[in-house]
Amino acid sequence: MQRNNRGVVAALVGAASLWLCACSAKADVVASWNFNTLTSTVPATLQADGGAGVAKFAEFTSGVSTLTGTDVNAVVGDLAGQALTITGSSQNGKGVVFELNTTGMMQLSISMAARRSASGFSATTIDVWNGDTWQHAASFDASTTQWQQHQFSLAQFAFMNNASVKVRLLVEGATSGSGNIRFDNLRFEAVPVPGPGGAAVIGAASIALSTRRAARGEKASDGVRVAPAVVVKPIKKGGVVKPVTAPANRLVDQSKYGGSTKPANTDGLFAPLGMRPAFGGQSAAPVSSPSTPSAATVSPPKAGRSSRGSD
Repeated sequence: MQRNNRGVVAALVGAASLWLCACSAKADVVASWNFNTLTSTVPATLQADGGAGVAKFAEFTSGVSTLTGTDVNAVVGDLAGQALTITGSSQNGKGVVFELNTTGMMQLSISMAARRSASGFSATTIDVWNGDTWQHAASFDASTTQWQQHQFSLAQFAFMNNASVKVRLLVEGATSGSGNIRFDNLRFEAVPVPGPGGAAVIGAASIALSTRRAARGEKASDGVRVAPAVVVKPIKKGGVVKPVTAPANRLVDQSKYGGSTKPANTDGLFAPLGMRPAFGGQSAAPVSSPSTPSAATVSPPKAGRSSRGSD
């Protein structure tokens, strides 16, 4: 039975681990933009190319255009077409706002490919809207020589789980009117919120693991150490069976004393001192004092009866 229980515990813990690994490893695209349909005209909004979401350019009246893009960080199947380009120091402090919905999702992240010119925007800031104000999430400086992937977790912002969210991409640091920065293959990803089945597996695994630790006598979370189950054997000394405190309902190995294995007394004690235990249905016989046993005072063993009790 104990081995079976261990098997159940191992199976539950394993199932929960596999479920968690699967969730953490598989992130779904919530919304993505490859900017391949973008033109040189500043758009009011731009719908996501994958998933569902909208990019808003309300802060810009100029400076938004396109240049050659890349396949760095591209969603599988997307071609290296156009890239979103922001140009000119007059655009410092402005940003594109991305709106999307994470219903049923959690642990949101953002990633993109980026590069800039030498006099382009040296600081790109990612902000999240908390319902009252923009809150800083991350910043980076794009390379001036090649496309690079930039990826950031937004999981620390719990208010973005299972909700309608806003994320702003703000640029600063351009030092000339021709300085620019390019963004391509921008995408938001998240993992599904655990369903009832996944939560049940984790809960069962937690209970099973706690039970297993208790059986091993490990320290519980409340600081109380739980004693493991034990098998108690009687202590024999000087021809007398000593009283032994044993947990109720525990089996005691009494076979070596002439009888079969039987449960200990409910009060945890064996036969009183000075009396031979009546194992196997035999009547008890008086014995001498445990301190000075002698042949004159101890009744010889009857035929067919074990004499090991007087060893």
